[in-house]
Amino acid sequence: MPVLAPARSQRGFSLLEALVAMAIAAIALASLYKSVGQGSKNVVDVETRVEAALVAKSALAAGTFAEDFARQASGQAGDWQWRIQIAPEQIPLLEENGRPAPGGPLRAARVSVEVSKNGVPAATWTTWKPYRAAP
Repeated sequence: MPVLAPARSQRGFSLLEALVAMAIAAIALASLYKSVGQGSKNVVDVETRVEAALVAKSALAAGTFAEDFARQASGQAGDWQWRIQIAPEQIPLLEENGRPAPGGPLRAARVSVEVSKNGVPAATWTTWKPYRAAP
């Protein structure tokens, strides 16, 4: 009668199981790396837009009336460049009931400021400013 060797108990993982686990971990780490990279890029983009908005607001706050912007149509703040365009407009004033208000339309100008960095436009803001006197 042949003598059987005692059964050995298996301990640990087989090579195939280890390779599958490493492949799953590699896919998860690659996805995590891509997510973190995209998140960092988004933060930089938002910071750029906030800086451009602050430059635009500052340029628009420099004048109360439309004539104030004719003196300085462009400028620079650090790495940012801005350019202002003025277009005269007549803004109709209406009473609460919808009828035209006495005194006629308001003479104003559409003031747009375009902010760019290294020649690449980053933001454009538009507002209306009244004229101090008739255009």
